[in-house]
Amino acid sequence: MIPDHENIGIGSFACAFGDVECKPENIPDFEALWETVCFGTDFTEMGCTTYRRMSGPVEGYVVDAVRQTLRDAGATAADIDHLVFATSDPTLALLPSDFASRVLLDMGMEHCVPHVVSYQRCCSSLTALWHGERLFADPEVTHVVVVAVDFMPDDRDRVRSYAMFGDAAVSCLLTRNDPGLLRLVSSAVKVDPDGLRGRDSFISRKGVADRTLSAVLRAGGRRQAQIAKVFAANLHKPLTLFNATSVGLHPDTLHFADTLATYGHCGNADWMINLVDYHDRFGIQPGEVYLAQSLAPGFYACGLLEGSAR
Repeated sequence: MIPDHENIGIGSFACAFGDVECKPENIPDFEALWETVCFGTDFTEMGCTTYRRMSGPVEGYVVDAVRQTLRDAGATAADIDHLVFATSDPTLALLPSDFASRVLLDMGMEHCVPHVVSYQRCCSSLTALWHGERLFADPEVTHVVVVAVDFMPDDRDRVRSYAMFGDAAVSCLLTRNDPGLLRLVSSAVKVDPDGLRGRDSFISRKGVADRTLSAVLRAGGRRQAQIAKVFAANLHKPLTLFNATSVGLHPDTLHFADTLATYGHCGNADWMINLVDYHDRFGIQPGEVYLAQSLAPGFYACGLLEGSAR
């Protein structure tokens, strides 16, 4: 959990999706795979019609996203002090050993320090954002880039319990003494022990979500009724809406359905994708409170964000 950091702005979000558009039903043995992981559930209720697949090395998409972020911010590679990568556990195992150095050298970030945050499954990127802000404790740090990336080389592995995975890399820039688009008010991630054991239930998932949401509201000095929009995870649509309702979040505040339909579940990048999509359509408003939310078997994470006065 983190306190208010008024002088650290977050902005210049950029998405680099897989360049190949695919349909779930074209995956070999798709119906059998879906039935195995979601027995008796109609896939059409999921809400996903297409997903994106990366056709080239993952570092190319990460570099594209970071370049867009720097271009939008008017920053240069030399300005960046730290680059924080966030990825889910399976993706971490797929990254080449020289992944970070490839990205840094391609970007010309010869003096930038790389970090990686993982082992929290699809909740890793919210912890990476928290970690990125913590780096400003060093008074010499002025710019930190956070990148969330997830991908699946084998299309059959995309079909998971109540999820259809797509490939994406999303980046944003944290800057000292710049309002940015918004700021991080508070953040928390908590563990569901039953989920770690593969025995999670509605009760255990609701319990960890209640504890996490209460923690960020308390730390941020906000009320749940003040949340204008929730940037949710792109999971099975009826289940996502039900889970939100169970912890008091109004379904109408969730923003995820359209990106779910187009891109599927992009692992730990979902909340960032949905924030970008919402801002493009409606605009992040100064002073409004937003909730970034991620969940995975064994974990629940959320962060309170507030629109900056620009």
